[in-house]
Amino acid sequence: MLRKSSFMAGLLVLLSLSAQAQEPPIRIGIIGPFTGKSSTDMGESIRGGAQVFLADINQIGGVMGRRIELVERDDQAKPDIGVAMAKELIEKEKVVAVVGFANTGVALPSAKVFQEAKIPLIISAATGAAVTKQYMPPAVPSSFIFRLAASDSLQPAVILNDVIDKRKLTQVAVLHDDTPYGQFGKDNLLAEMQRRKMTPVAIESFKIGDQDMTAQLTRAKQAGAQIVILYCLSSEAAMVANSVSKARLNLPLVGSWTLSQRSFVELAGNNAEGARMPVTFIENEASNRSSSFVASYLKINNVKSIPSAVAAAQTYDALRILTLALMQANATDGEKIKAALEDMKYDATSTVISRYKKPFSKNDHEAIVQSMIFIGEIRKGHVGYAYREDANSSLIVRTK
Repeated sequence: MLRKSSFMAGLLVLLSLSAQAQEPPIRIGIIGPFTGKSSTDMGESIRGGAQVFLADINQIGGVMGRRIELVERDDQAKPDIGVAMAKELIEKEKVVAVVGFANTGVALPSAKVFQEAKIPLIISAATGAAVTKQYMPPAVPSSFIFRLAASDSLQPAVILNDVIDKRKLTQVAVLHDDTPYGQFGKDNLLAEMQRRKMTPVAIESFKIGDQDMTAQLTRAKQAGAQIVILYCLSSEAAMVANSVSKARLNLPLVGSWTLSQRSFVELAGNNAEGARMPVTFIENEASNRSSSFVASYLKINNVKSIPSAVAAAQTYDALRILTLALMQANATDGEKIKAALEDMKYDATSTVISRYKKPFSKNDHEAIVQSMIFIGEIRKGHVGYAYREDANSSLIVRTK
């Protein structure tokens, strides 16, 4: 009798496992510039962070007894390609949600595709504030566009807190590229300066691909600039750093988070030393969660460093939160996933940047708040903490 019971129990387990194996996987889209000049650091890191998540989640059996399958698409850092790939993920690949996008100019038109299809999108690298704002109430009654990245409505405040309040540098020049990212970033920076009742001594721009910004920098120096604040992609930021050195202008640089990317350091070399930027994550952070994530990233992606540690960590955290929303919704319907994201019952603790308690709400689709952002600095070719106290506070659990 005992043998028969054991046999039946074993058979039931096998049947259960077989039924689970026959359940189709839950398909989640991953999109970014895997190719595309000036943006591949971000694209590679979005993909790499997603692969770390995939290994972790499927190791514990996936979600709702179903494995997760990631469907990748390359937007090539081009708006029209981004829109086409967004439609393909929804219409052909039947994904339940999407994580990614690195370029504001690509995310802006592509977000409309997800909004109209009622498929949740969590942006994990593009920081243009307008991307999420365009779909928030009262503009629309219900938004499917979320973000887990430091919005450009936050970064200028963090930059100026460092430049003005801590370093006491008040003669500021602003340099930006002519992309939507650079334009919106400049506008947000000027708005923050206006809030402080100050104006820059110079505002200069340049085009993507420009190699020499000496003329713009010389005018800024002649206007009395003590420091230059950049809003541009990493490759052009490196050209600015090289131009500062070439013209011997002795102007310190601070910029948006893109200065934390590998390509900035590689292209600028020693000229990158001392440059600062707001970041949510540093690759050599001392916490156990951080070091474990970095070790997994390097092993799974077979690389020696993370091209954009910020984009990788933000993508991982976005996917973790999305997983919890799927569990809470107990469904793959876009409306139910969105509702779960806006009212999370679970705390996100298996994350890297922070532990999140209700990261989103109906009227707030930004998971990152100012207290999660700190200043990084290039030292000996690597991003480190500009201030030692930030290294200690980074170990503290941060919630909204």
